[in-house]
Amino acid sequence: MSYEMAFKCIGMEPKDYAKKFAIPIIAFGFIFAGVLYALLPTLFVDKTKLIPALIPIICIIFAAYYPLTILAGKAANIDNNMHYYITQMGAISTAETPRLDIIRIVSENKDYLNLAEDTHKIYDLVTVWNMSLAEASRFISKRTPSIIFEDFLDRFAHALQSGEEVKDFLTAEQNVVMNEYESMYNSALYGIEMIKELFISLIMSLIFMASFAVIMPVITGMDAILLMALVIVVFVVVDIMMLFLAKGKAPKDPIWQQTNIITPAKIKLYRSVPISLAGCAILGTIVYLYGAITPPIAIAIALTPLMYTGHVAKTIEKGIRRRDDNYPAFIRSLGSSAGARGGVINDALKALRAHDFGPLTKDVDNLYKQLTTRIDKFKSWNYFAANTGSNLIQRFSVMFVEATNLGGKPEIVGDIIATNFYRITALRKKRYQSASSMVGVLYGLTGGIAFTLYISVGVVELMQSMFSTMDMSSGMSIGMVVYVDIGSIETMGLMVVFIMLAHSLLSSMLIRVVDGGHMFGAATDFVIMAWIGGISAVVTKVGVSSLLGIS
Repeated sequence: MSYEMAFKCIGMEPKDYAKKFAIPIIAFGFIFAGVLYALLPTLFVDKTKLIPALIPIICIIFAAYYPLTILAGKAANIDNNMHYYITQMGAISTAETPRLDIIRIVSENKDYLNLAEDTHKIYDLVTVWNMSLAEASRFISKRTPSIIFEDFLDRFAHALQSGEEVKDFLTAEQNVVMNEYESMYNSALYGIEMIKELFISLIMSLIFMASFAVIMPVITGMDAILLMALVIVVFVVVDIMMLFLAKGKAPKDPIWQQTNIITPAKIKLYRSVPISLAGCAILGTIVYLYGAITPPIAIAIALTPLMYTGHVAKTIEKGIRRRDDNYPAFIRSLGSSAGARGGVINDALKALRAHDFGPLTKDVDNLYKQLTTRIDKFKSWNYFAANTGSNLIQRFSVMFVEATNLGGKPEIVGDIIATNFYRITALRKKRYQSASSMVGVLYGLTGGIAFTLYISVGVVELMQSMFSTMDMSSGMSIGMVVYVDIGSIETMGLMVVFIMLAHSLLSSMLIRVVDGGHMFGAATDFVIMAWIGGISAVVTKVGVSSLLGIS
């Protein structure tokens, strides 16, 4: 990716970018560093005096790479919509739609975002600037940040100039573009696996760092609370970095439908949130008033009602996945049946009501009832897609009804959509497997973190109790051996609890980012990891007490 293309992407000339963005950011970095040196001269001495000097460097790097990050984001946005884009073009072409009208129709699809903008530029170059479609396609191909879209436009321009039928070209392109999308998807999944390995390595390192932070004050006399606060910051920062890194690498393929239609499933999910929070408040009050439960277990008990929201989200999500699995068979059968009946969708749906499409059967029946009212065909399909809850079904159903409404052959349209739909669901299953393996890893890491930190606190407590009662010979003091007064053990224990809760929350969100599910589903994993931490705390404390003799 070049800076020339990047500046075109952000719509600014290099000089304007430097004046309006780069120079102010860099100037801010130098000024802020100078202010820190002036106001806090005693804080930055020796080795720490280099810390403020890093701020201008960071600002310079940010200003230099910001256009490239915008360009990369646009490229990713285009790549993540290419499989929908080529499917819609192939479906529309079956209606013998003129090639320029195909370009116009897909450019009006707002779901494509940057892809729609680039396609609309092609349409404007043809209609306003009187360029040929082949020339306009090549013109945009040299200016798009997406390699997949660039290659497609080059092939499209060549096909137009060679006189190939647009319908034949787009039918052949289904397999080409889907193969490229699969390669991109698999590459993203491989990136997720690399992030998982990196996350495990970092957490293992942080566990050792946290253990030393607990024990070192006894040996060196350092402030234990300050060290634990530093450990908390490092843990949270690392978890957040991994979360955003995974979000950037994960395929942009949401499971839930993205329309604004309020469905019964959405209502049930949103209603579960206040119920769960009320349950947390009630249990939290009871545990607080009882007062005899160790803090890790008490917090886990108070958080347990959140599992209801997580359970509702995961149950709905499971139904969506089942509908996705059945949709290719449904849409292919619908296309074949409608083709045999002269393209009449209603009659085909009536015949299909007798078939079993699993969880999709009820939605198919409701779709037929809505279509027979003859109020609005497009709205009926929109409500059908929304009630399934699936983003894939919503996107592909719009293509089917649009293509058939233009006069496309239902059997060909249904076959194109079913084939591409199936390939996407096959990729999703690999993603679900990757997320499932991550669940086990994160659960194990949570238990390992809790065990290591709590046993470290137990050892410190033992050393404090043992040396505080020891009689030393004349001329010696306890401070010569260990530092007993390092702070409250109870406070350190609560800080460990905070580390466990923060790590559990961010880890549960990481699982949802990887599998593409609703973030409310993270509540279940969060509660389970909170219980793992609480149980580990109790078991570790009992074990340390019995083995080391702590009362």
